[in-house]
Amino acid sequence: MTTELKAASLEDIDLLLELMAGFNQEENIDFDTEVYRELIHVAFHSPQLVKIWMIVVNSYAIGYAILTFAFSFEFGGLLATIDEIYIASEKRGKGLGTSVLELLAQEAITCGATTLNGDISDEKPWLSAFYKRAGFECYPYRPYYKQLQ
Repeated sequence: MTTELKAASLEDIDLLLELMAGFNQEENIDFDTEVYRELIHVAFHSPQLVKIWMIVVNSYAIGYAILTFAFSFEFGGLLATIDEIYIASEKRGKGLGTSVLELLAQEAITCGATTLNGDISDEKPWLSAFYKRAGFECYPYRPYYKQLQ
């Protein structure tokens, strides 16, 4: 089984929106198709800040992954953050997530990132073990967010 990341394009928007709806439903996040469609267009026009890939297995898109970028003095330069990884539920449990993390790490390096990070929800403690197996470390602080709009 060959897993690859294919840069998302305008041709992928409808499938991407369908997959994003699945992710947001699982995560109990409000989802508005038109808002997300606009955000995808913004992302496509901001490649220095965000990259979206379709997760492709044997030429079939089974999910998507998004990296965002910021600068961090603490981590020595460009920081790549896994904003979202989604694999269709029927394709999970086959090691694809591990493969996708490895591919994202390579993409982050290609983009010049020095560090790759991901967030883990308290509601999904199994993700901690998943990230640790992939070489991630937990830092002794939690991010806080403030919505500005």
